[in-house]
Amino acid sequence: MTDDWTGTYESLAVGDTESSSQLIDGASIDAFAHAIQSFNPLHMDGDWARANTPYPDRVAHGVMTSALMSRPIVQFCERFRVRTALLSTSAKYLKAVVVGDTVTTVVRLAAKDDEKRRIRFEVEARNQRGELVLVGEAIEKAL
Repeated sequence: MTDDWTGTYESLAVGDTESSSQLIDGASIDAFAHAIQSFNPLHMDGDWARANTPYPDRVAHGVMTSALMSRPIVQFCERFRVRTALLSTSAKYLKAVVVGDTVTTVVRLAAKDDEKRRIRFEVEARNQRGELVLVGEAIEKAL
């Protein structure tokens, strides 16, 4: 991470994108479950998931999939050397993320509100098969 945060809100270009990929393994689901204290067997027990759901293994928490938008947003802001604060996110979950999936999340700067110095990102996340697992948005305020 750079200490040179000299970029400007004005330098942010609508249409620019950033992406990152993350392997979702059992350890990452365990860490997330412990962080938010949510231990539904759908997330914690592969045998339970196979016996009681259509899924072949444990499923990541939906909010874990949403949280994956954080890294490309941070990378985007670091690239432009602009600091922001998250104001809101929304997400629609389209397909379960199962242990072993690699999720690639892409954020695209969709709009700027010059008066409020806010930026809106459109978000898409896909698994390793290219299947869309999440669509959403994030709104940040340039500091």
